[in-house]
Amino acid sequence: MRKALSLGIAVAVVLVAPAVVPETAAQDPTPDFYGTTDTNYHYISAEEFQSQFDKNCYYSGDGFWSSASGAPGCVAMASLRLPSGALVDGYTVVYDDSDAVFALALGLGRYWVSSVLGTAGTAFIGPSFTSTGAPGITSTWVDLVPDLTISYFNVGVLTTQSYAFVVALPNTEDVRFRGVIVKWKRQISPAPVDPTFPDVAPGFWAFQYIEALAASEITTGFPDGTFRPLEPVTRAQMATFLARALGLHWAP
Repeated sequence: MRKALSLGIAVAVVLVAPAVVPETAAQDPTPDFYGTTDTNYHYISAEEFQSQFDKNCYYSGDGFWSSASGAPGCVAMASLRLPSGALVDGYTVVYDDSDAVFALALGLGRYWVSSVLGTAGTAFIGPSFTSTGAPGITSTWVDLVPDLTISYFNVGVLTTQSYAFVVALPNTEDVRFRGVIVKWKRQISPAPVDPTFPDVAPGFWAFQYIEALAASEITTGFPDGTFRPLEPVTRAQMATFLARALGLHWAP
């Protein structure tokens, strides 16, 4: 049976075996970790979603939100705030669907404004989600293909961007929403075509990593413009790298 949707976007149903994801498992005690190997999880609870077009969102007292009984439905949104360059693999929707007819719909949108073209717009990223059947309290994984790289500013076309989830709840208290768990990790920025240092060519094995350090101004090279990649690093140089990378400072 096809279920009624409240979110006016194209949706693709993602089916997985029901599995409740504990809320505490989504919270990383050190969200500002560094490194590209480990995965981080960013949890956006239903409480962070704000109503877009109406005031019909209803808190049921156990962390779930729904549309008040008899109301026309609830549409709300919440910003996705991750560091620039973060690679988003997908997200898990935590919800309660105990209605065989009505459904919850959720999508991740990109909102952009271009000062060059003088235009603005919205585009939904990857497959959106709509619940099916009546599985009760459960969670569903939505895979973003390709993965999303967070970018808040595109220098080439002077475009600013933001990201937000939009959830639509039907007019029944039997379909409720608890939140979204976003799976992401850090990545190293792509290497440029033209090298920053004359002694670090694009074919050098550490080219991408050295260029990432230069782009973030962790290293500026030597006064003559070279990097000297095979020279030993002094304790003073190491202290400079670490202080710039971690933003170390003393209280004034």
